[in-house]
Amino acid sequence: MHVKTAPVFRERLLPPWWVFGIALALAAMVAIAYGAALDPWFGGITFAGGGFSVSWLLWLTSPVVEVTETALTAGRAQLPRSSIAGAVVLDGAAASAHRGPLADARTFVLLRPWRASTAVLVTLDDPADPHPTWILTSKHPDRLVRALQ
Repeated sequence: MHVKTAPVFRERLLPPWWVFGIALALAAMVAIAYGAALDPWFGGITFAGGGFSVSWLLWLTSPVVEVTETALTAGRAQLPRSSIAGAVVLDGAAASAHRGPLADARTFVLLRPWRASTAVLVTLDDPADPHPTWILTSKHPDRLVRALQ
């Protein structure tokens, strides 16, 4: 029987407010077109439904990074804590170097473009794992590294 432990660190990698704003602006454009062609009331219903749907999809597709006493979960991938050798924060150029054309193609990557300026490099101590390292973006990389140590 698998017992779920309380998370030591948990973060949903949500887009920033302006991505939600752009999505709502696109829903508004569609609503205006339908409202002008059919009826303003129909345009309002279209905006309400479209705005809710787009916002819900942005939230739903945002991955969660979670650290518990037994595992690190990044999106749908899960790694036992016993396989983690270490974790460091990568800023700016260091983060770019680990995801550029010269980077190791075996690295597991969970990046979001709006959080890509900082990342956490997790090194593994499991020769059977096909990924020697993981790179994860985080709004709070220092807290994530502390949770992994």
